[in-house]
Amino acid sequence: MALEAPFSAAVTQELWAHARELGETGAQELSPAQLRRALVTLAVAGSGDDPAAFRATAKVVRDGLRQLAIDPIPLFDAASALVHEADEPAREALVTLPREPRAPRGGGPPPLGRARS
Repeated sequence: MALEAPFSAAVTQELWAHARELGETGAQELSPAQLRRALVTLAVAGSGDDPAAFRATAKVVRDGLRQLAIDPIPLFDAASALVHEADEPAREALVTLPREPRAPRGGGPPPLGRARS
C-alpha cells in the first residue's frame, strides 16, 4: 500500500534539510529549543518516499539531544504523535531510534587484555 504523503517530495526534502540544520545548530550551540524544533519539523514532514533519509535525519536530532544529556525517549515519543497516521516508517523510526544503545565513545581505557594502538 502506497503512502499518500501530505507534502510533495520536494517540500519533504526541504523540511528534512531544515530539521537537519536545526539539529546540527542546536547541538553546536547547546540549544535544546532548536533540537526540539528540529524534531517537530521532522515529525510533521514525515518519511516521504525515503524512510532511510528520514531515519538519518532523526539520528542527527537524537545524537544532539544525547550530547546535551537530554533523554530523547520522551521527546521522540511525543513527536511520534505528530506523524501522519499512515506513515508507519516515520512513527517506527521515532519510537525505536532513541531506544538504540549509544555508540561506545573512544578515548577511554582499552578493554582488558588489549593494548592501545
